[in-house]
Amino acid sequence: MPDDKPPETAGDTLAGFPYYEEGKVPQYHKYHAEVSYLDELELIWGKRWGAQGIGRLREVAMIKPTETEVKKLYEQASSFFVFNGITPDLGLMQEQHHALAETYRGLGIEVHYASWAEDPPRSAYGPLKRSISAAAGFVINGGAIIPREATPYWRGRSRYVSKFLMSIDCPILYTVHGKGVCEIGAATRMSDDFIVLMASTDANREGIDQVVPILRGAGYREVHIAHSPGPLHDYHEDVPGWMHSDMWIAPLDRRLALIYPPWCDYGTIRRLHEIGYELIECPADEIDKYPANAITVEPRKLIMNGSAVKTRALLERRGVEVIPVEYDEVHKYGGGIRCNTMQLIRDPGPRTFGEEG
Repeated sequence: MPDDKPPETAGDTLAGFPYYEEGKVPQYHKYHAEVSYLDELELIWGKRWGAQGIGRLREVAMIKPTETEVKKLYEQASSFFVFNGITPDLGLMQEQHHALAETYRGLGIEVHYASWAEDPPRSAYGPLKRSISAAAGFVINGGAIIPREATPYWRGRSRYVSKFLMSIDCPILYTVHGKGVCEIGAATRMSDDFIVLMASTDANREGIDQVVPILRGAGYREVHIAHSPGPLHDYHEDVPGWMHSDMWIAPLDRRLALIYPPWCDYGTIRRLHEIGYELIECPADEIDKYPANAITVEPRKLIMNGSAVKTRALLERRGVEVIPVEYDEVHKYGGGIRCNTMQLIRDPGPRTFGEEG
């Protein structure tokens, strides 16, 4: 954009149009070559939407837990609904969820609450389980990618997320479609130019192929594809950790991360070492507390489940400030702190490959 930007109060005058020349048609080549989508993002959409990496977090969205998360129907087929059959206490879930929201507010982070027009919300086939998984709305530089969910009782969450994002004037860059499956919200933003996406039960090749060009267009120099095992017929306690990369890796700073190796393919560990990452290993006896499913507020500042005391001590010894929030009851429904947080706006932050943000 030209340096001599017009005043915001230009109003209905020609002064507000860059490259205007009296008596000439619009200078199309200049608008095409010299003005990017991001240059006009705030002018059109009101805010510079984007939570690209781990720069200072400014705005998030959350969805309050309701009776939808504790239906007795789920206990009748717990393997199908991918949990151990222990229904969480809704009141305690709501308390812990509220405490997380207040933690954000206490850090100066604006919290938007999404509320669904339908109560209870519905999937394509019946109840919408895990409707509070706000991270389904995945906002990168310029707007959001909308997922296509893996399981039938999650399908439909994308419609609610899309409507919410449009209600706050956050643009949608892409929606996964066709036979593509990609729960993009679980991808892990390691930095402003590096992201980890997982091929798993919740992301197939077609879905990955759809979102990778969008991610690259937003500024990620590398989209690393991790690979996971997965269940066949039986439910295993560690199934949730096999599904999403945000269950086993959390960025802490430029080239510093918390990781749980048993849920991560070795090729990913090898690649992280190749590009200079220092990895802190999560204690095996705390992985059920979802310590990696955390929110990096800014480099070396992390909101994490408070009961993961060993992991917290490890991180603090490495100079990482940990803000503990008790979240064990919410875990019982199948999601953690990061799952329940839609990251909307961050400051530019560290880059893995380029200059610091």
